Amino acid sequence: MTERGLVSSGYWCERYVYSSGDAEAVASWVSAAVRTPDAAVRRIADDAREVSAGCAPYERDRVRRLLDRPEATEAALALRLGAACGLTLDCGATWVEWSAQPARFLRLASGTEAVCPRRADTGEEGFGAPLDAGVG
Repeated sequence: MTERGLVSSGYWCERYVYSSGDAEAVASWVSAAVRTPDAAVRRIADDAREVSAGCAPYERDRVRRLLDRPEATEAALALRLGAACGLTLDCGATWVEWSAQPARFLRLASGTEAVCPRRADTGEEGFGAPLDAGVG
């Protein structure tokens, strides 16, 4: 993250899981802050590979093909240019959306490592893990 005074620049990643294909009710939400566009794309790709393992083969293969093609490089480039990027997964009765966007973070005065907000009852690691090397 680029630091200027009290503000750091980085990338905000989110994953929403909806309990229906209509994306009406949020079943879970997790987030992460990372320092670089490549880290944001990697974070989403790693999580998407793991989540897609439980989907129908055609959907799992579609997502994995996207992750292994130039789209991943294009997503990192879009983030560098200030645009958001995302990925969706249709997993039967569940719909999953990942997104990443450039963000500015207020540095912590204490200098301690922060933890991204997440649902404590999900027990999910990886996407809701502590910030990459802290914000401050």
